[in-house]
Amino acid sequence: MIDTRNPARPSKTFSRSYVAPSLQAWLDEGGRLGGWLGRRTPVISYARISADRLNGDAVGLGRQHKNNTRNAELHGCAVVLHYEDNNLSAAKRDVLRPAFRQMCTDITHGREEESGIPVRGCVVVEKERVYRLPRDFVALQDALIVVGGGVFIEDTALLDLVSDDGTIVFGPATSNLGEAEVRKIRKRTVRNAADRAEEGRTYGAPRRFGWLGASKDPYRVGNKYRNEEEWPYLTHMIKLRHAGRSWRSITGEINRKRVLTARGGAWTEQGVKGIVTNPAWWGGRVLNGEILMNAETGEPVIGEWDHAGESDGCTYEMWRSIMAGVQANRLHRGMKKNGTSRSAAEGLRSRGYLFSGYLRCGRLNDFDEICYSKLSGNKSTGKNAKYGDYYRCGDPNCKGVGRRVAPVDKHLEGLALAYLEKNFADSEVKVIPWRGKVKLASLRKQRKDIKDSVASGTTEWGDVHDILTRLARTIEALEQEERDHITSESRRNMLHGWSPAKWEGMELSEQRAVLGQVFTSIVVLPVPAGVSDKAPFDPALLKVTWRKAANELAQDPPRLTSD
Repeated sequence: MIDTRNPARPSKTFSRSYVAPSLQAWLDEGGRLGGWLGRRTPVISYARISADRLNGDAVGLGRQHKNNTRNAELHGCAVVLHYEDNNLSAAKRDVLRPAFRQMCTDITHGREEESGIPVRGCVVVEKERVYRLPRDFVALQDALIVVGGGVFIEDTALLDLVSDDGTIVFGPATSNLGEAEVRKIRKRTVRNAADRAEEGRTYGAPRRFGWLGASKDPYRVGNKYRNEEEWPYLTHMIKLRHAGRSWRSITGEINRKRVLTARGGAWTEQGVKGIVTNPAWWGGRVLNGEILMNAETGEPVIGEWDHAGESDGCTYEMWRSIMAGVQANRLHRGMKKNGTSRSAAEGLRSRGYLFSGYLRCGRLNDFDEICYSKLSGNKSTGKNAKYGDYYRCGDPNCKGVGRRVAPVDKHLEGLALAYLEKNFADSEVKVIPWRGKVKLASLRKQRKDIKDSVASGTTEWGDVHDILTRLARTIEALEQEERDHITSESRRNMLHGWSPAKWEGMELSEQRAVLGQVFTSIVVLPVPAGVSDKAPFDPALLKVTWRKAANELAQDPPRLTSD
């Protein structure tokens, strides 16, 4: 089963799969799958929604599953699994839908891997929910053909994607036209955005801090009228930055005042940078990476929404002054930058540190709470270069803790290697066989037999061309799945049969992955009062929490993410 939801960072964009509730209830009561399924054909209920406007509650997905379950019964089928992609478009090539891809894979194999529940097709409320691009239609079609007579139900209609002779009888309204329609929609969207910008119309986007959101009763366009409660804080941040205050200092001050972002969270430095560098506050907007200018006057086009001016003490000239010191490319809003300073900044970000992101700050912050923010590695410069690189807490509402990289890495690496030697040196490597080995071998043999028949003159090339093309696609997909499985098993067995030679042969990213499976947390305590910051390294100020039990770690390796 898949589940991309992250409880620590909730989002309305996610993909997941799970056993159908009615079947799960039957199994929980001790029933067997065969008794529940009877003679019905097992199918997957696939649900997708492009824009979840219900705050991530996924109500739309639930409605689709309800209709799919009812419609499957009309054709002697039973929904055994639910697959869903929430807040994900099917019309964009660069948007991946994990649940859709997993569904096609499981249909190809004829069963869901973890539960072993058989599947013979899928049911959707409308075909656009499952595919809009030709490549997705082909992927689903191939899966249904490989499984042998796969079932595809759209609403109440049972559709035949491929007839017995391999001729497509139902597709994405002809593939070329479907893709052309998608391109047409994209062009229309871009053209509409350009037209709105040139006319000075309001931004069509989620509510920005400082402005009121859209409303039906009373009717109100979003991002047009200022929010009188937030506006003073917005202009205050702008003035502070123009006066030379650091982003960190501004962020700390706005958080101490308990001011929340437009989404109701605490401010980060990136959030403050984003709102201060956005030209919307003075009435401008960006089109194609440049500030939109009036061709006749050469002045910026001012939008029709409420914006700051002389009365607020915030002007266009102030924004230009602020932008002169901005290095981040994505925040620069079309202003020209100094290339040398940019490359220098990128050079700092490219360094890698063994425990960066795994260390947590143990100092009390401005709210008298343990900070617990992540420490990141930093390159030492200037007069402190002789002390070496250092880890440092970057939370704007914490004075932060810092430690030199070298002694921290040496101490913690020694602890980790001793722990691994004790708990995993004698553990056995157990590799789970890939489920598609037999099927892949069968398809390869089928392809070889067809090619041999063509070579011998028994079969005409034109008669088998489409079949070979489809076989090639399916074999390529299965080969990729096999490579992914090998990688997954290698990661799962990373700690088993441990030896020091393993550690020495690992890349930095692999070593960090191992550490994430060993430590639960590493809290860095501040140096006690009266002790100099230049005092010798004290390992007692590193509070390490280990994984609870080695056998739990061996069975299901937990991960400490540093993202």
